[in-house]
Amino acid sequence: MDPILYSAAMRGNIGDVYYNLIRDEEYGYQVTPKGNTVLHVAALYGHSHFAAEVLKISPAMLCYQNKKNETALHIAANEGHTEVVRVLLVCVEDHNTNDKLTRITDASGDTALHKAVRSQHLDVVKLLVKEDSEFEFPPNHAQETPLYLAAESGFHDALINILESCNNPTYAAGPSNRTPLHAAVIQEHKDCIRSLWQWNKPLCEEPDLWGWNSLHYAVKFGLKDVVSDMLGWKKSLVYLPAGSENDWTTAIHIAACEGDVNMIKKLLNCCPDCSDTLNSNNQNALHVAVLKNQEKVVRVLLGYDNCDSLVDEPDSNGNTPLHLLAASGNHLPELINHPRAKKMSFNKQNQTPLDIALSCTATTKKEKLMDDLCSIGRFGKRDFEVKRKYEYMYNPNDETGTGVKMQLNDEMGTRVKMRLREDDHDKVKKADQAIIESIMKVAEIHIVVATLIMTVTFAAGITLPGGFESDPDSHNQGMAILIRKTTFRAFVVSDAIAFTLSAVAIFICFLMANVSTGAQHKKLIQNLCNLASIFLCLSMLAVVIAFATVVDMCDESKMKNISE
Repeated sequence: MDPILYSAAMRGNIGDVYYNLIRDEEYGYQVTPKGNTVLHVAALYGHSHFAAEVLKISPAMLCYQNKKNETALHIAANEGHTEVVRVLLVCVEDHNTNDKLTRITDASGDTALHKAVRSQHLDVVKLLVKEDSEFEFPPNHAQETPLYLAAESGFHDALINILESCNNPTYAAGPSNRTPLHAAVIQEHKDCIRSLWQWNKPLCEEPDLWGWNSLHYAVKFGLKDVVSDMLGWKKSLVYLPAGSENDWTTAIHIAACEGDVNMIKKLLNCCPDCSDTLNSNNQNALHVAVLKNQEKVVRVLLGYDNCDSLVDEPDSNGNTPLHLLAASGNHLPELINHPRAKKMSFNKQNQTPLDIALSCTATTKKEKLMDDLCSIGRFGKRDFEVKRKYEYMYNPNDETGTGVKMQLNDEMGTRVKMRLREDDHDKVKKADQAIIESIMKVAEIHIVVATLIMTVTFAAGITLPGGFESDPDSHNQGMAILIRKTTFRAFVVSDAIAFTLSAVAIFICFLMANVSTGAQHKKLIQNLCNLASIFLCLSMLAVVIAFATVVDMCDESKMKNISE
């Protein structure tokens, strides 16, 4: 494009090129590297007067498309230049063109309304919708309609304008086959949800590519008001499956998976029998809550009388919620002690919850879980021989066999507990032994340090600073010369303390070595090691004090010599 022409369009100065445009119409059809004409440039920078004058000279330029198939209307709508859009639409009416400018799409399939909604320019949206209210504004190549874009972005004013002004706006077959209501629910734009719901309630029944309708997403994101409205309109929505033919779930399963207690209560209050719905694995909501470790949901479900039947209901593999709890290694007393959970239940592998708990990886709660299961006598196929052994030991005088049964339960409970201890005993023993070995390595270092301190302090105690009184005429013969010095006395005391504490530390280390052969003494060894460390630290502190007093005595002696 000629630089003078481009600059005039960019500044909106029509006088610079007016006569050239009149004299040579082709002059105005020069394009930029993107294929933009002078009208595109004027629309980009929002110069409505310039655009109007250009269209008076070359009306056909109105529908000219650049390399992205964009008209000047696309560009003006995208930039939000309302006056330019108005000028372009008026030009269409003045020249009675047969082409609907608002219906022309660019390379992405976007109309000018798509551009205006995506950029959130409300005034432009109103102009475009009013201009062509009969047009359905179908989806672009990405399956996005203007209505879908408004719902997804939360552009509520534009959404209202499209719904009220368009006679038949397109709303189905969006990205992933989602409706605008899907988009609004997923993005949690409540104003848009409310408006779409009032406009077309059956939208909530439409499934997306993965088989989820708007209610399923509302449950997932915890939108209780939306769920109440939908179920108030049609309660059967709660029973619709979400997912594919071979892998599907329902609304209450979704709420249980998310751990949303309030949503669970909302669904059960609206539709009490929805607790009976099963997913593709024949699992109820209690199964899912146990699998996802949603303890609060489990407690809420067990609190409803109509949910009692969920406790002993088997899934496709014959597992009740208690089987799944045993596999997880978690501990939920409310479920374990529920009356419906106390009966013997086998899955398709002929396993009871106790069998599964015995075979699962050890966890912090496994022992408590095992104790609870054993306390109520819930056993499985692994104890078959034990039970058979006692069948021939009935007391002839006990017609009911109650005494033998009690003995059986006690013996079996003991057996199971012993089995658990045997499974974990070796691991615990090895771990304790490793800890003891690491502690004894530390004790070896303690012994070396304590021995060095004992040697140094003993030598310092034998060869006292200042020496001894050797004058035979002195009544203090054999006494330390500096005995009357305060620093000397501090030295002697601290040196003696250091010697004693290091000796005690060595004695403690010997005691640790004596008891380190038994893994059951791990706690004692740890305490002894800590005690030895304390004595050793105090001993080193005493050595430092003794050294400081010696230095002080040397300084005093030096000052005395100088003064003499």
